[in-house]
Amino acid sequence: MKTNRIALSAALLASTTLVPVAAFAQDAPSSEPEDVIQVRFQYIPDDRRVTSEVSAALSIDDLETTGDSDLAAALVRVTGLSTTGGKFVVVRGLNERYSNTLLNGSPMPSPEPFRRAAPLDILPTNILSNVLVQKTFSPQFPGEFGGGVIGIETSNLPDDRFLTISVGGSFDTVTTGNRGLTYAGSDTDWLGYDDGLRDMPAELAAVFPTTRVGNNLPADQQQAIGRSLVNSELWVLQNVDVDANGDISLEAGERFDFDGFSLGVLGAFSYDNSWETRQGQRGKGSIGSNGLVYENGPVTADRSGLAPLGEGIDNYLSTENNIEASGMISVGVDWYNDHEINFLSMVLRSTTKGARSEEQFNAGSSAVVRGDYTEWFERQVIFNQLSGEHVFESLGDLSVDWRISDATATRDAPYQRFVNYQFEDALQTYRYEGDINDNFTRFSEIEDNTRDRGFDLAYPLTLGDMDVELSGGYSYTLRERDAYTRRFSFEQGSEGIPADLLFSRIDYIFANQNITDSRLRLVETGGLTFPEAYAGELQVEAAYAGVDAQLTPFVRAAIGGRYESGQQSVDTYAFPASAADSGQIETQLKEDYFLPAVTLTWTFADNLQLRTGYSQSITRPQFRELAFAEFFNTDTDQRFQGNPFLVNTEIESFDARLEYYFGREEFVTVGLFHKILENPIEEFIIPIGDGLNTSFINAPEATLTGAEFEYEKVFDLSGRWDQPFFNDREWFIKTNYTYIQSEVSADGTVTVAQGAFGNPLALELNAAGFIQDGRALQGQSEHLFNVQVGFETFDGRARGALLYNYTGERSRAVANLSDNLPEIVEQVPSSLDFVYSRTVEVANADWDFGFSVRNILGDDYEATQSDGDVVLPVDTYEVGTSFSVSISRTW
Repeated sequence: MKTNRIALSAALLASTTLVPVAAFAQDAPSSEPEDVIQVRFQYIPDDRRVTSEVSAALSIDDLETTGDSDLAAALVRVTGLSTTGGKFVVVRGLNERYSNTLLNGSPMPSPEPFRRAAPLDILPTNILSNVLVQKTFSPQFPGEFGGGVIGIETSNLPDDRFLTISVGGSFDTVTTGNRGLTYAGSDTDWLGYDDGLRDMPAELAAVFPTTRVGNNLPADQQQAIGRSLVNSELWVLQNVDVDANGDISLEAGERFDFDGFSLGVLGAFSYDNSWETRQGQRGKGSIGSNGLVYENGPVTADRSGLAPLGEGIDNYLSTENNIEASGMISVGVDWYNDHEINFLSMVLRSTTKGARSEEQFNAGSSAVVRGDYTEWFERQVIFNQLSGEHVFESLGDLSVDWRISDATATRDAPYQRFVNYQFEDALQTYRYEGDINDNFTRFSEIEDNTRDRGFDLAYPLTLGDMDVELSGGYSYTLRERDAYTRRFSFEQGSEGIPADLLFSRIDYIFANQNITDSRLRLVETGGLTFPEAYAGELQVEAAYAGVDAQLTPFVRAAIGGRYESGQQSVDTYAFPASAADSGQIETQLKEDYFLPAVTLTWTFADNLQLRTGYSQSITRPQFRELAFAEFFNTDTDQRFQGNPFLVNTEIESFDARLEYYFGREEFVTVGLFHKILENPIEEFIIPIGDGLNTSFINAPEATLTGAEFEYEKVFDLSGRWDQPFFNDREWFIKTNYTYIQSEVSADGTVTVAQGAFGNPLALELNAAGFIQDGRALQGQSEHLFNVQVGFETFDGRARGALLYNYTGERSRAVANLSDNLPEIVEQVPSSLDFVYSRTVEVANADWDFGFSVRNILGDDYEATQSDGDVVLPVDTYEVGTSFSVSISRTW
């Protein structure tokens, strides 16, 4: 049981604070000495203190104080953590590639096309009981542990019957009530489910697995497929006044106590419908004779051409409607408080309906163009787990924990659409370009399956005067991913589109009467250079052993190792099959590792301890980084190309943290850390025409060094000011700061991939041609800072806090050394938030009311390129200030 484990750790730690001393009683003579316990200093319990590792935790109280609705938003409050895209956690400057997410000990699959890590924004906080962030490796965790592990725990048995219903609403100053973009879509889009409108039409489905669509088909069949695609509902952008946001959640539980055992049932459901509009400037820079200037960028107000720096219009407008729904049920049985078995089934679903439009001067066509996009993304995770926790008193309190899980993550993106227009100066309007590259309809799917089983053993014993815990375990994880993308475009037929029709609305142009052999023909345009599908598999079998021992009354050691055998393969293939594909499996990685970990804790003064650690861990390439195929990132309009010759990254970590605990929930810590990464995986830029492709290489080496500071203090001001606002509550301050410095070395060689159609060729080149020597790791911020100041009444019926979060600038895209283009640096908005909640009695019942204001300072997002004194905005938009209210009732 988890509580037993914590109790044992506490006992081990407490023994460092109690010193037996032989002494003689002073008040009466005695011929025999007696043993007494002299307390050198007070033992103060704290989760950070009892663990043998450098870690932090988020409890239910922490989540209630910050008021964050999802886990990703809550984790930025933790020392050394930030997020990318509001979804993925960056631990100590290492992006999500170097971290692991475990749900009740089992790995979570990812529905994201570009990452193996699970997006944490789809995890609502109402289903969580505790979150552990461990930053030093210990052998019970997977060996892929560069930055840390996020250990998420859900609730098991409730203490009593309860039912809680919550509703909330919010609006913000940029999105709500202002102009946004959308499209008609289906009648049930607001639920996050399509009503069948976006299903693949039967005409296309009939040939989809076996045949490329094009002029190879009979003309009648080709035209029928083109006409079967949905037209107006999924093509035409609409201007709307954007709605406010709303959410509802329900949690319920029941407990049945019998003679010797208890049965508990927990259920939770949540639904959230929110909108976000981004309006600003986007562009792409290049260095010429005049230095850094826009190549493609914002235009003048009259659309006559490229605007001078700082004078262009806002050329980018996007609106996303995000619908999130989650459901969880947990059934648990506990008997004699020593054995517990729990079944958990959970569904997490996040749907995004997006519409966007971007105007820019395009250097390639030397004209002002506009691209319109409509999109629909369904992300879903289904997680099922059966687990048990047992303590056998008859076997010396041997504890056995086991788990079996099966999880599936999917991402379905039907009817991703794009159409391109060119501005006509004479008519002062846009005209559809009409070329095959000026439109597309894309279908893509990802399915990621993860199966995990394992057990953990812990056995406490006493050797002489030394308390010891022996531990060990085994795990087997199988992860399989299948992904494909198919892209189709209308090309002009033998006669083409009539010139006057090119100025019409896009659904009039793509109307059925125009899809004929002479006017418009649907052809498949994807998969011409690279395969559009891949299959990936990762098998990891591991065993570990460790010992946690109190070596002396003041020194504790945790020593262990993990043996891990991993096999990873990625095969890209033409879909449908193509003779150009050799059929070979491009990537097969098989490596065995022994990963040691040592942590020493020395309690050398009054409630003061020094914790030091050393460990070795690894990071494996992600499937999409290995897949020799091409992918399109809709967030940045950037293409990615995998490298099948990547190898695993090997990491050495050194940690030291000084901790002083001076009261319950009161402490100050100062820590240092240093990491050496051999063969870290980094991005590099491949210029292709007007766009950029991003691919991946193993840099020779990188180092990362940092320092962390954390302080928490509680103040009781009731004795200082005899006022109602002070005498019924305690105040608190929580603050943390992290400084990180990293360097990537270009001293050595890198291996890049060339070739096409599943026939990659390895090319070894000088790393200096791809990496700027000494630059920081991508996504690493130099400074991270958080502070919370707030209060909670002694009866727990009211709490409030002012919260500030700062994430320093970081690299969003690395420099393109071949074209001498500087990196893209992003500055994530700092956020000052106010959160307040209060329990009020209404009609003899307690109701909980909440209110929050986010981003009070109205900080905005900005990504720039710089060269000398020239700073070129390449992606900017306003974030705005949001206001939210909520009400809940518990029965």
